[in-house]
Order: sequence, then C-alpha cells, then structure tokens
Amino acid sequence: MFKLDVYRLDQFQRPRSIWGRLSQNRISFHLLRAPASADQVRLFECAMPQIRLSNGVYRTTSRARFKEFDPFVNAVLAKHFEPSRELHVHDWAASDCIASSEWAAAVWSYFPNARVTASDLTLFVIETELPGGEIFIWETNGEPLQYVRPPFVVRLSPSEHPLMVVNRILEWHGRNKYRRLQGSWKIPQDWISSDMADALDLSPFVFRKIPLIHPEADALRRSSDRFAIIQHSAFESLERPVDVIRTMNIFNLKYFPAAKIEEGIEAVRRSLSPGGIWIVGRTFAEDPPVHGASVLIKDGEGFRLLERFGEGSEVESFIHAIHG
Repeated sequence: MFKLDVYRLDQFQRPRSIWGRLSQNRISFHLLRAPASADQVRLFECAMPQIRLSNGVYRTTSRARFKEFDPFVNAVLAKHFEPSRELHVHDWAASDCIASSEWAAAVWSYFPNARVTASDLTLFVIETELPGGEIFIWETNGEPLQYVRPPFVVRLSPSEHPLMVVNRILEWHGRNKYRRLQGSWKIPQDWISSDMADALDLSPFVFRKIPLIHPEADALRRSSDRFAIIQHSAFESLERPVDVIRTMNIFNLKYFPAAKIEEGIEAVRRSLSPGGIWIVGRTFAEDPPVHGASVLIKDGEGFRLLERFGEGSEVESFIHAIHG
C-alpha cells in the first residue's frame, strides 16, 4: 500500500482531486514558504498538527484553543496587578504563537500598557532542495522530518506506518541519502542562528528557512511593538525577570521525565519577579478543548497556589515538593 501527498499548493486547493482523496492532507512543509494569504493561512493550520519534533513534542496550538481559558487567567491577573502597570507577560513553548497573539489582545483589554512575548525553541525548520527537485526538511539540530520525492511526501519523524510499504521503502532510501549528504553540507552557523530569511545557495544545494510562526501572529509582531516573538527554551531562565509566565502543554509527564520537568520549574522560578504569576497546565482534549491548569504566585523562593482551572496542573505536586 502507499499514500500520495500534497507537494504543490494547487493540490491543496483541490481537496477533491485524487491527491486530496489519497493524501489525507499530508502536506509538504516547504509549502509554508508561500506568501501570506487566506489560502496560505488555511494550509498552515492544516500542516501544523502534522509536525512532531524529534523530541516528541507536537505543535498542536490552534486558533481559539484557549477561548474559555484566557478570560479566567486574565481575571486572576486583574486581581493582582494595577491596570496601568506595564506588565511583562511571557508565553513559553508557544508553538506557532497564534494562541499567544490571541491572548495578547485579551491582556491588552485589561492592561493597555502590557508587553507580551511569545517564545519557542523551534521557530523554523530548514529545507534543502536537491538537484532534480527532491527536498529534505530538517530541524536545526540536524534531525530530519520529511523527505519529498514527488508525488510522495515521506514522513521521517515519526516513521511511516508499516502498512504503507512504498512509503516505508522511500523512507529508508531518504534516511540513507540524508545521512550521506548531511556530512557534505558546510552551512555557516551564523546563517542558522540568525534571523536571516534569504536562501543560502551552496551549489548544487539550496537551503531555505521555513517559518513555523502562524501568519497572523507574525503580522501582529510586525504591526505592534507590544508583541514580540523570540527563540527561547522553556528549560532556560530569562536574562531579566518578568511579571507573568504561561507554560501550557510543555511540562507534561508524557513528554519529559520528572528530572527534566524539575529543570523547567527552576527556570520559571528564576525568570519570575517577586510576586510574579505562573500559569502552568495541559490540554487534555481538543474538541472541545479541555484544560487543567494551576495559577501560582512566586512567594519568597517558592510558589503558592492562587487558583485552579479544571483539575489543575498534573505537575503541581512537583512544584510544591521543590518550591512549596
């Protein structure tokens, strides 16, 4: 058995075509480079849930995901901070940042001087175009995600389903080819680590950055100096403490062992000002969204619980055990 995929934008725009019926919306990530438009936003929102990074984290943030949750959080913030305060709010592990941009708009209705910063460790992946049209999509740490060999878009992380025999054969071929070629790529580190978006031509290969930021979040960043998007790991502390940190769907026991989560807890503690507020939780269901979260305040060197949303955070006991 095999499965064809969407490797051209016109295939995505014709969902009733043979590709639409056989691809089940498997989309080549290189299409995310197209200019922003209504069709591009729709394609982006279909492609994002397909991305699973090599560390096992899915990029599942979606529009209106926190529609019921944001008002609860903002009401808690309103109890503890003056409306005129220039509140510094950070949303860690924000994935494509669309939920952050929606939260920012809601925060500004309470705190018009607030500055909201969304962050994620992975803001883009890299596309390598080979002579002949083959494409590899990979993370900046070198882990491959996709191998595009038209008309197939082969998943490399996670592996293809064993029943998709043709896709599995192409996956094996793609992995071997990627390993052979990867050692010959002399990509300047400053190109990878910088904000430069221009293609890098290292004949016979062309390298491009594929943004993983939602077009609407990116538009807000460009239009407002009160909204920023930065690269940051949820397991590293900020250079300067802030007033509010939200960490939803990152400190999850299904993603990381307890020791790693403890690193994240310490990073948050070091990144919050005295009296700062931490919102930590997880989304347990998507349709409709069901969240469990705990809102804590930094009290001395530890944390004190303020409110719970739903059943609270599953890592709340870890937090109290370390910094109760």
